[in-house]
Amino acid sequence: MAAQVLTPVEEALKAYLSRLSEALKPLPAEEVPVPEGALGRVLAEDVVAPVDLPPFNRAVMDGYAVRAEDTFGAKPDKPARLKLVGRVAAGQASPGLKIGPGECAEVATGAALPEGANAVVRAEYARADSDSGVVEVYMPVSPGESVDEAGRDVKAGQAALERGRLLRAPDIALLLALGLRSVKVFRRPKVGVLAIGSELVNVSEEPGPGQIRDVDRPMIMLMAMELGAEPVDLGIAPDDAGAIREVLLRGLEACDVVLTTGGASVGRADLAVEAIRGLEGAEVIVHRVAMRPGRPVALALARGKPIIALPGPPAACFLAFQVFARPVLLKLMGVREGLEPIWPTVRARLARRVPSKVGFTDLVRVRLLRGPSGGLIAEPLAARGAGIISSLARANGILAIPGELDVLEEGEEVEVLLLSCPELAEVHA
Repeated sequence: MAAQVLTPVEEALKAYLSRLSEALKPLPAEEVPVPEGALGRVLAEDVVAPVDLPPFNRAVMDGYAVRAEDTFGAKPDKPARLKLVGRVAAGQASPGLKIGPGECAEVATGAALPEGANAVVRAEYARADSDSGVVEVYMPVSPGESVDEAGRDVKAGQAALERGRLLRAPDIALLLALGLRSVKVFRRPKVGVLAIGSELVNVSEEPGPGQIRDVDRPMIMLMAMELGAEPVDLGIAPDDAGAIREVLLRGLEACDVVLTTGGASVGRADLAVEAIRGLEGAEVIVHRVAMRPGRPVALALARGKPIIALPGPPAACFLAFQVFARPVLLKLMGVREGLEPIWPTVRARLARRVPSKVGFTDLVRVRLLRGPSGGLIAEPLAARGAGIISSLARANGILAIPGELDVLEEGEEVEVLLLSCPELAEVHA
């Protein structure tokens, strides 16, 4: 039997995204309310600021609004003496109040600066005499000091947020600050998820002899939802290529992309790929990749829509989704290149030696710990099997060993992809 040709991970993803360039055009736009419907959505157009932000010059400290030039040369033993002509509280208008030469007004944090003022002296650097109405200033300030000028954050007419941006909570806060109550976003892609395997039952059922609960399908649906897509449950198909193909056809009718889990094993009939190839006009672009775990991945196109066959073992399924399905879904969502959420990384020292296999990208689950000197330590998990679910729950990072290496030594500095922002445990010497 001829040796299988495995496609390197980066080459596989590049080839797939290139072939899907037409299929991965963003979906139609729709208008959603802010804040209720905007979180996790992708902007379909630039958001142009209708107003300046902040809308007026405002104090960023409690103190005294002054003309900066009136404070030049002020010292503790020779303070500038200014006449107090008014007070402005936060949220209060001060019509008619104007600061002239040698004058000042008391202001609260967030208060609008009176006309004529161009700086704020912090309260601790000044002292007011209530009897004389004079404020002594003990330190000079420069123009603009302790002041947020109108439009300093965002100027009216400026693009505040760009098309193709995945909206997070701070982005929505900016939309609200600009007074926007609706925004145009791309429609969420519908992601059909089909589990393959005659041994599988729904998690709500009690498995019989030889049966196991299907955890891949709910896991992948949650991952798609977390990313910002809309998962569609296509259920479980038995180990029969014809039955799988029927569900794939339904999925392609109702969804924008279809993901399958299982039915793609190296050691038995590759039912997922057999079913895909039986679809009219289907094209399997990549079949099996040089990745551990996750080798039996298939990247396909049918009826102008992506189909990705993920491995059945949960750890392999999870990692293959991150590597191949995640970038496809982000493009379908309309996330623009350069604006996509990055997979955060940290530098850490390996706690022990890790052997690898040349020719494969080895994805090693690790537990990040805080070392005694404050640096991070990456502890490879002993259970590296593709089906070890608990290893995903215990891991908070992934170490990707390139295909040209056969080992990483203990103490070596490595880059770890974060699966979460963990509370790092202490490592004791």
